[in-house]
Amino acid sequence: MPNLKSTAANFVGVVLFLVSLSHWFPMGVHLLELISAFAHFTLALSALASIFLAFQRSWMALSFSVLAMVLGAALLFPHFASLQSTEEPNFTIGQFNLYHGNPSSEQAILELSAAEFDIFTIQELNSGWMPNIDSLIKNKYPFYLEEPWKGCCYGIGIYSKFPIVDGEVFELGKTPAIRASIKINGQIITVISFHTRPPAFPDETDIRNAQMRTIAEMSHTIEEPILVLGDFNVVPWDAAFDSFLTTGNIRAVRNGFQATYPMDFGVPLIPIDHITYSAGLEPTSCETLTLTGSDHKGIVASFKLE
Repeated sequence: MPNLKSTAANFVGVVLFLVSLSHWFPMGVHLLELISAFAHFTLALSALASIFLAFQRSWMALSFSVLAMVLGAALLFPHFASLQSTEEPNFTIGQFNLYHGNPSSEQAILELSAAEFDIFTIQELNSGWMPNIDSLIKNKYPFYLEEPWKGCCYGIGIYSKFPIVDGEVFELGKTPAIRASIKINGQIITVISFHTRPPAFPDETDIRNAQMRTIAEMSHTIEEPILVLGDFNVVPWDAAFDSFLTTGNIRAVRNGFQATYPMDFGVPLIPIDHITYSAGLEPTSCETLTLTGSDHKGIVASFKLE
C-alpha cells in the first residue's frame, strides 16, 4: 500500500508538471491550446498539491508539483501587474460584449447610458436593440459607427462623445470590425474594435489568429496614437496574443487579474476582453464592469494623452 500511495503521488506531480509545461509549449495541439486558457487553475492545483504532498513527505512528487507551480507563476504573473498611476486622464473608453441573446438588453443599455464613459464599443450588437440604442445612447453619444446583426453574433458599434472625423465598418474574416478616427482635445486617436471567432475548433482558431494578425498589421501602419479593443477570444498569456502585441507595436492595459468571461455563474473565469494601446497614450486606470444579462464583464480604461 505505501508503494501504491507513492506511485499515485508521483503520478499527480508529474501530470501537473507536464500540463504546466504544455501551457508554455502547446505545440500546435488544439486541445492543449484550449487547456492553456485555464493555466491559472493549474497553478492553483499545483499550489494545493504542493501543500498536501509536503505533509505526506512525498518528496519526488513534491518536486514536480513545485516545478509546475513555478512554471505557472512565471507564465501568468507578468500579465497581471497592478496599474499604478497618479496622472489625470483625458478620456475613458469601455469595451462591452452585451451577448446577442441578452434577456435584459434594455436594462443593460440603460446601464451603459447612465455610466460616464467618453467612448465605448459594443460587441454582439443585436439589430433588435436599435430602438433602445437610438433613444438611450445616441443623445449622449452623438458620434457613432455601427453594424447591428439580426442573428448571432458579430454585430458591432462604437459610440463617442468626441467627434468621429473619419471611420469605417470593414470586413474582417466575414465579420464586421470598426476603425474610427476620433478627435480628443485637438488630437486625433484611432480606435479599432473587433470580435474574433471563438477557438472552439482548430479551423476557428486559425481564423481567430488570422483576424488578430490582420488587425495587428493594420495597427502598425497607423501613425497617430491607437487603441485596439474588443472580444479577442484569447487569454493574455497565449502566444497568439503576444504576437498580436509585438506585430502591432502595442501594449495591453490591465490592473491585476481581471477575468471577463463567462458570467453564467456570476464569477468570470478567463480574461478574453482586452484594451490595448500604442505610444502616445498612458493608461491611468482599468476596471471591469458587470452589465445585466451579459455573459461577459465589460472592461473600462482611462488614458492620458502624452
